[in-house]
Amino acid sequence: MTVYLQPDQFDDPPEPFRTGTAGHVWLGEGGEFELETRVRISANSTHALLGHGVVSALNRLPLMGELGDGQDVVVPQSVLVDAAHVLYEADRKTYGGVWEFDAGVDHSGHSCRVRIDNREYQRGLLRLTDLLNSASRVGYAAWIRI
Repeated sequence: MTVYLQPDQFDDPPEPFRTGTAGHVWLGEGGEFELETRVRISANSTHALLGHGVVSALNRLPLMGELGDGQDVVVPQSVLVDAAHVLYEADRKTYGGVWEFDAGVDHSGHSCRVRIDNREYQRGLLRLTDLLNSASRVGYAAWIRI
């Protein structure tokens, strides 16, 4: 049996489906930092980012950490433009197809899959791109957790 993520579960999915978050990073003069959450990444968009290879492409950039294991990863100010470019390219590749990705196995041993809602994914890409661009404009870093 295969379990599919339903659209009404995009924001609060059951295990093993995942969501993500992102925001700005403020660095203080003494080396302290503060994370501000600005974007919630739905389960639909999170699994699309993973399945389409966007997370892998972002991980090829000099990030402070590695995306994909649920940890906060800093996107340094010097990398924001390149990271936004990866997201722009991802948006161009979503048109005209029906995409479906494996999400793991649930507690009952059922295979779990996500049939991607491309519009929702494109909105997620736009929100992430806007976040990276706004951080770049004001001289902050960004962080992403996927």
